[in-house]
Amino acid sequence: MKALWKMGLSVVIVLSLVALAACESGSKSGSSPSTSTQSAGQGESGNEAVKEEYVIKVLTQSAIKQKRSDETEIGQIIKDKFNLVFEFVQTPGNMVDKLNLMLAGGDYPEIVAISDNVTFDKYARAGALRPLDDFVKSAPEFAKRYEVQIPLWKLAGPDGKLYKWEGGVPQNFENLVEVNDVGVRIDALKQQGWPNLVSTDDYIRFLKQALKDNPTTNGQKTIGMVVPFGEPWGIQGVSGIMYEKGGRYFAAAGNLGVVWNDAEQNFEDYMLNEYVKEGLQFFNDLYREGILDKDSFTDKADQVQEKLNSGRALSTWYYVWGLGDSNQGLIKAGHPEMQYINMPVRSMTQVERNEKRLIRVEDSRPNAIYAITKNAKHPERIEELLAWAATEEGKLLLQSGIEGKHYTIQDSKRVPTEAYLSALKDSEKYNAIGFGLFDFLGNVATNAPDGSPYSMNQNSEIRDDLTLTPEAKDAFHQLGWASSKDYFLKTGVSAHTGVISTISLDTTSEIGALQQKMVDFRVKNSAKLIVEPKTDEQFEALYQSIVAEYMKLKPNEVVDEYNRLYQDKASQLDQHK
Repeated sequence: MKALWKMGLSVVIVLSLVALAACESGSKSGSSPSTSTQSAGQGESGNEAVKEEYVIKVLTQSAIKQKRSDETEIGQIIKDKFNLVFEFVQTPGNMVDKLNLMLAGGDYPEIVAISDNVTFDKYARAGALRPLDDFVKSAPEFAKRYEVQIPLWKLAGPDGKLYKWEGGVPQNFENLVEVNDVGVRIDALKQQGWPNLVSTDDYIRFLKQALKDNPTTNGQKTIGMVVPFGEPWGIQGVSGIMYEKGGRYFAAAGNLGVVWNDAEQNFEDYMLNEYVKEGLQFFNDLYREGILDKDSFTDKADQVQEKLNSGRALSTWYYVWGLGDSNQGLIKAGHPEMQYINMPVRSMTQVERNEKRLIRVEDSRPNAIYAITKNAKHPERIEELLAWAATEEGKLLLQSGIEGKHYTIQDSKRVPTEAYLSALKDSEKYNAIGFGLFDFLGNVATNAPDGSPYSMNQNSEIRDDLTLTPEAKDAFHQLGWASSKDYFLKTGVSAHTGVISTISLDTTSEIGALQQKMVDFRVKNSAKLIVEPKTDEQFEALYQSIVAEYMKLKPNEVVDEYNRLYQDKASQLDQHK
């Protein structure tokens, strides 16, 4: 399951870093990483020791024009300081599968980007990752920046050593209210008198009527709801994610065998969760009513994005980080009335319980793991860059840009320039500056010393001005919301992930193999539950038969193991502080 942060953090480019080739360094001085802001070409004595250009090729599945990082403004500064360049290479396919194949062949990257604890565990247990414990001792800014995270990251390792860092942490709740619910076309909301949609029944009624009111869009058949189920994280991650919309669970345990019950402080079975069941029944209702796009089971994010860009889709499930680009495209196409906004959703049981929604505040992000591998040719140069990225100079450059060009200082606070504001509305300009392309160096959702977020588009006072179009702002105003996050702030509370997201099973063990069987079973049968039942009674009968078959796997053994690991990890945490 992805957490792409287009509206909250930055335009995130999901990178998997693969060192297909690297230039040999002309210097092997072996100087330890420095957190100072002096030129990377200086040795410990202060004498110039010019290093040859070090190129690391980067495998990316995002469409960016830049071939090399030094084609960006931020990247050129990094090159000037460190003579280190990342070369971007487009690649198709499933990145998890690629990482597994590379690990098996021993040709894994110099810097690896991993999006789940399972793959990280494989790499760590295989001895593929370079420990960072000594590096942290020589990088005080890095240690300070991640003082809460480092103990958690150590817990995720198989031997208590530090093998990784992560992007997007630490976080401030005020800066980031990350809710991926339902993107809704605003002209359809206007047609029906601006209803405040919340329950699944609300959405069924609304979308049925919207399809009647809008049978075609720009000469094409209108689609009720689009979902990227075709993505690796699709059916597995978001078909059952209704569980996070209420007040008892939040997405801290990933999308494998279990979910975290915050009210009871324990893990529960994912497949058997009552809200997961309600979510699947909601999709079955959408399918039966002809609202759910039948191509959703094969559509990936790109296909969903195309359908949003054209305005054909009345709504999208979870894939709300693409709405900004869609809105800009619809404006350029002369259809500003068809833009989208993100609205909340809850199951009927969640509505009845009316509990405060738990909104995740991630203390660690296993979907944004980065590590230096044993294949790194010059790990000390990578560590030097990583240490600098944790300094104030590095954090401000990577997330706010260049002073005087992308922001100015007024009353001791950063103020975004027109160049920065313009780039927020144009992904090509944004990437040309370098925002989002260096998230593997660590991007944070906290405040700088001036009291404003390092990423200026997280500033609560100006966030909507920076990211929303006039039409989208008006839509929220018509709904009675003070801001795009108003509803979620009023009806939600922060929930820190803590130890929870560090827990994973040994993938080489029998219990790890059992969990994979559980996941495979859930993925297969979730699709069946969405498509096959023709009535509510048929859904219930099929669900019960699937559960009976599922219980033969003995999934409680996996749940029990997660709870045992939780107790162990919680007791170990203080030892790593």
